[in-house]
Amino acid sequence: MNDKNRILVIGAHPADIFDQSAGTMAHHTARGDWVGCVVLTHGARIHDRVISDEMFHRTQVPEADELTQMMAERSDVKAQEVVTACALVGVKEQDIYFFGEDDAVLTVNDQNVRRLARMIRQIKPNIIITHFPKEDGAIGSPHATTGQIVMHALFLAAGVDPGDRNPPHRGVHIFYFGQGAAAARRGLWGAEGGFYNDVLVDITDVAHIKVACLDALQSQGYDGAYARKRIEVNDGAFGTLASSAYAEGFIRNSATVGQYLPISDMDRALSRLSDQELIQRRSYRLDETKIPFVKRVQLKPTNGLKQPS
Repeated sequence: MNDKNRILVIGAHPADIFDQSAGTMAHHTARGDWVGCVVLTHGARIHDRVISDEMFHRTQVPEADELTQMMAERSDVKAQEVVTACALVGVKEQDIYFFGEDDAVLTVNDQNVRRLARMIRQIKPNIIITHFPKEDGAIGSPHATTGQIVMHALFLAAGVDPGDRNPPHRGVHIFYFGQGAAAARRGLWGAEGGFYNDVLVDITDVAHIKVACLDALQSQGYDGAYARKRIEVNDGAFGTLASSAYAEGFIRNSATVGQYLPISDMDRALSRLSDQELIQRRSYRLDETKIPFVKRVQLKPTNGLKQPS
């Protein structure tokens, strides 16, 4: 296809879009596709080094007003980390959208669905990447709730809604984050009774960029040792299935339709490699010297960041 894709990546928390798809985003921006990111919650309660870690070891947490202020400050820190990480994968600041929902209890409600549907009509993506709606059994999971909000919003976006002058938008191809939704398996029979990743994206050439993105997520604790462990274990496992060093896995919402069988250029190239050559591809280890240095994020207001109406 000569047409450029318009890809919207929607995550429940600030770190999700990078943890799951930073390499894929980097590939698409590099070839000229438009990529935008939506973060539904501020994430101040989740994996935060101040709110969820330091407070865990106190005998008492601060009073409501003080704690609310602290969470607002941590939310600003996380938002700035998202901006930093997005820049690394080629996503512009004006294409980042923060809903600012509280991550304590994220629910599928009319406000969130209509707000996201309005954005979809305005942006008109042809691809959406988001969480699997049944992740963790879809019980008490902000990830699953996010996937459900997206599905409701897509249904609503395909029609009109009073107050929104944008015409309906449909024809969106949906890919769910594979990590967390399905085990690291590829074949149909190996996934009998469950879900499986049927799309694997080789990110070996941009794995150092993904590690830098995780390094930017300092408040989350994803920087440093975790980033390197994750790229080797999680993306390394997907990479083994993809006959490469590192890969990201996704689940398609619907089957691919075409006039020809969907064999990619990489599938053809891999089929021509010997067993030893495939082992060499899988054995590649990340070169630490290639990882971009990420400065520690400084606290600053997020008033300039785009908020969807």
